[in-house]
Amino acid sequence: MHDTFAPFSLAPLAVAMLFVLSGLMAIGSNVVLAQDLSASSIVELTTASGRTFRGKLSPKSNFDTVRITSSRGSIELTRPIAWKTIRELTINEQPATFEQLKTLIHRVHEDESAGDSTPGLISIGPSQTISNENEVAVEQLEANQKSAPVASLSAWATYKNWDSDPSVDGLEVTFSAEDAQGMPTAARGYLEAELYAFQDQSYSAVPHGRGARFERIGSWRISLNQTTARYDSRVARLPYQGNSPVTDGRISSAGILVMRLVIPGQGTFSASLDDVRLRPYSAIRDSNQLSGNPRFMGQENPRYRPYKNP
Repeated sequence: MHDTFAPFSLAPLAVAMLFVLSGLMAIGSNVVLAQDLSASSIVELTTASGRTFRGKLSPKSNFDTVRITSSRGSIELTRPIAWKTIRELTINEQPATFEQLKTLIHRVHEDESAGDSTPGLISIGPSQTISNENEVAVEQLEANQKSAPVASLSAWATYKNWDSDPSVDGLEVTFSAEDAQGMPTAARGYLEAELYAFQDQSYSAVPHGRGARFERIGSWRISLNQTTARYDSRVARLPYQGNSPVTDGRISSAGILVMRLVIPGQGTFSASLDDVRLRPYSAIRDSNQLSGNPRFMGQENPRYRPYKNP
């Protein structure tokens, strides 16, 4: 009796091999290759907060902060993103690794060092010697491009301390020149501001105002070149002048700030901010003062004059 053998077929094995190869090719098609990385590659980053940033890598990127540059009209916005906050990333619409992101940063640096600086590129923003994670450099391309004309002024203000002592030094105003669609647009000119508040006087001096006079306590005029870029807005500091709400308690704790953006060739654009807080509220300092103690401790604010109506 002879054993019989079934004929051996390679067809199933060939089909399996084709299936495996097709799967590998499909996976490979969704992976960014090193040769596909260039300075013009589009990067999309998602941070731990859920925000997504998309654009090209700025040559200022490093392994601590990734800077994504995106265009909005004639303005380029460069947004810094801390490396440790990145959760997801893609390059040219394909999932990528952090090693590939490092490689791309190297490519961008190489291209930057090999080429000349772009003619007609004017950087508007804070000094590069200041390190700030929220700093955003705003770059305007002047060559062969025109920005939309200014249609309105948008602004808000808050009190701010910018020196070594703990007392408030003035108002910090964040403002933006906007076009007809409400989008930030480039502007050249200067900013004017006037601050109005109530100031206590004797009742006999101002009987109709019940002992309080509403008057101007400060005025400023600042060139836009002297302001600082922050995201797609500008920031101006208005230091308190002779009549300071911080050192003179006769001045009300809130006021009205009237602002005018003067742009030669386009006109003047105004904004008024009501109920601007001029000094911080502190219940514990109020209670301490009512108990007969000084409002400020030691040398916190030696120029302080007691509040009558905080």
